[in-house]
Amino acid sequence: MNDYGADLVAGERRDELIAALLEARLSPATGGVVRLNMDLPENCPLIRALMRVEAELILMDADAMAHGRFEHRTSDQRRADAFMALALRAADIPGT
Repeated sequence: MNDYGADLVAGERRDELIAALLEARLSPATGGVVRLNMDLPENCPLIRALMRVEAELILMDADAMAHGRFEHRTSDQRRADAFMALALRAADIPGT
């Protein structure tokens, strides 16, 4: 996956993404689910980066479908996957 530049993650400044991610509040929900809450401005770097990562995942899903390896996931599941992928990239965890 492409980070679109050395100090950037998904096209946005790493420090701005980390600052936004630190605003996340987790709370338990029903059935073992954890809810993530964030107050973000409309034109936030985190939202733009999440959209880019989600688009990458959609393209990966399309390629997987073309090769018979498609595993259905809902839009909410894909957004959660995009959030996790972005958080891991911003933290610069190897293998992400």
